[in-house]
Amino acid sequence: MVRVLLAVLVAALCASSSASADSELYQTVSTAKPRRDLSQFLVAKGEKAVKARDWAHAIPLYQALVVARGPASAEQKQLAVVWTLAGQNEEASKAWAAYADAISDEKERAEAIAESQRLHGAPDPFADKIEIAAMGSEAKQAFGLGRTAFAKKQYGDALVYFHMGYALAPDLPGFLRELGSTYDKLGEGERKKEFYRRYLVQRPFGANADVVRAELAKEKDVLGTLIVSSSLPCTELWINRQKIPGKLPAAGLAVAPGDYKGLCFNPKYEMASFEYATVEPGKPAALTFRWAIIVNKLERPYGRIAIEKADSPGVMMDLGITSPEVGVPVPADGHKLKMILKDDSGVRSDERLVQIEPGQRLVVQW
Repeated sequence: MVRVLLAVLVAALCASSSASADSELYQTVSTAKPRRDLSQFLVAKGEKAVKARDWAHAIPLYQALVVARGPASAEQKQLAVVWTLAGQNEEASKAWAAYADAISDEKERAEAIAESQRLHGAPDPFADKIEIAAMGSEAKQAFGLGRTAFAKKQYGDALVYFHMGYALAPDLPGFLRELGSTYDKLGEGERKKEFYRRYLVQRPFGANADVVRAELAKEKDVLGTLIVSSSLPCTELWINRQKIPGKLPAAGLAVAPGDYKGLCFNPKYEMASFEYATVEPGKPAALTFRWAIIVNKLERPYGRIAIEKADSPGVMMDLGITSPEVGVPVPADGHKLKMILKDDSGVRSDERLVQIEPGQRLVVQW
């Protein structure tokens, strides 16, 4: 149950991922070869994955096809369908919206908008069932084709190939320098920097993150600093869908400006909490998990505890009975929280206001 909870919560981090900018250069750049020809080597594999209902492989394949063929293509619609069938409603909603924005057929546009609205904010019942595959072999093929195009000075083709490879396996190391060189050859240095910034927001611990940091750090105050802390230990820490692989520097992590969503997870105390931070260029930002442990010592008679949510005044959260010690977020401003105690039979009850400090173990007794 704990692993399922974590999977669902991590999937929720998807909501923090930055959407692609309008009119990406790889969508508009002129190419020597027709775009359908550039991406044809992926079509059969995408169709095979869909037929097998292998969403984990179908999704990156169709994302790469959309890079070449655009948001108005049949592949964009298929991508939206695949996200929907995979139960990833937030991503499905975005995909349907992108398709609706790009097409001209009014009837189909209305249907796509309706589907996007239906899925927006709806629960993702299968969000814990899917992990998007890294298509390393196909990505290497795309990068190889990109290098060949680059050598022929077909820089538009190279850009499309490299972005297809990125969609297939974003953490395959080594290719971002070549992609950056392609932007430079096209005279699009600012677009290169914007791509790097978005990569670093989305994948602050990715295999290419240090390369991007070094590139962006060449200019003063392009990066900011994210300082992550917790009042009690987190068994796992996640930032923008990525698990922090080790201990962060005490002075903070150099990151690109943008919005960051973190998850602190501690299964021992059944605690999972989201926090948010916005990083500005040249400035530090704190992403702080403030939480405490409630210890249920309600005995003779046994009872259970409900406590007001720190970020939702008036909304009560039942701490359950599966563990006598449960972690709860505490208010950043230190205001008191309503607590309701009830015994199992409902005969004895108590209501009180409690002030909880970060890191505290609050023992609750009759």
